[in-house]
Amino acid sequence: MLQFGIIGAGRLGTTHADSLSKMEGVKLVAVYDINPEKARTMHEKYGPAVCSSAEELASKVDAVIVASPTDCHLAGVRAAVQAGKAVFTEKPFCRFAEQAEEYKSLLKDFRKPFGIGFVRRHMLKTLKFKEMLDAGELGRIRFCNVDLPFGGFKRLPGDWFTEYNRSGGVILDMLAHHIDLANWFFGPAERVYAQGLLLDPSQELPSDQVSATVTYANGVIVNMMCTWQRFGRTGEMMEVYGEKGALTMNSTKTLQLAKLGVPVQEIDCDEAAQSIGVNNASTGNGFLNELMNFADAVRTGKTFSPGIPEAFSSFAVAEAMMRSAETDQIVKIQ
Repeated sequence: MLQFGIIGAGRLGTTHADSLSKMEGVKLVAVYDINPEKARTMHEKYGPAVCSSAEELASKVDAVIVASPTDCHLAGVRAAVQAGKAVFTEKPFCRFAEQAEEYKSLLKDFRKPFGIGFVRRHMLKTLKFKEMLDAGELGRIRFCNVDLPFGGFKRLPGDWFTEYNRSGGVILDMLAHHIDLANWFFGPAERVYAQGLLLDPSQELPSDQVSATVTYANGVIVNMMCTWQRFGRTGEMMEVYGEKGALTMNSTKTLQLAKLGVPVQEIDCDEAAQSIGVNNASTGNGFLNELMNFADAVRTGKTFSPGIPEAFSSFAVAEAMMRSAETDQIVKIQ
């Protein structure tokens, strides 16, 4: 029986606790939150013992899930790594480049399973999308568009999400998922130019927006738009254009394949290939798939994906995008 602990008993911590409750061969035995009331709420619903620190929690479990606010992720990961425990941290990796530098030394010799919470990699439609790109269905890829408007943002001043220096705003919190997908689909990114609101503190009600262009080493151009607004449309769309056609992934269950001279095809995703290497679980719930795959990695010792390299590469693009929006300059990605 694998014993898990959760650091951070908020929205995502509770989501992960619920996933663990549905899995066989695992048990949530410990929780820590800087707010004891939240930890007690998780204890009452799922039964884990309430710990007084991240270090105490890490000493009691086989694997640690870090689901605290973005600027606290490093502290939770540090506690797990120093205790020699497998660790799964929510995205993003961290808030600042200096924290990423500390990660380099912290994880240099770490050999336990490490995972980062890019949940879209564990969804069947994303796997099918990747499978079709890799099979050359579109020919040579030319460009990609990402459209992520969210018209239901309700966070108020005082919430850590509304503090740019804590959350990183819409770039680091929401768009990070599709930055990771673009890296997975197209390889290393070279440069980025972005403009954004960056959670302007003068706003009475916080909101955010970014539009960015990321250029990849293979020449693929990715145009990204993402918003946190209190009105207007909400949606999710990623479309890739190649020499032979275009493939679209949105909030529907199917993919749409468009080619010259033929009707648009609806592509079923229920039998996405398992050979991609990230997803053997196929419950229909990305968060549940994610933790089932991570638990399997802890049991077997195999590499979990996305892991340490993907955590660094996604943060590098997001951090460069934030710097570009802050300075109105093209930023090369290191």
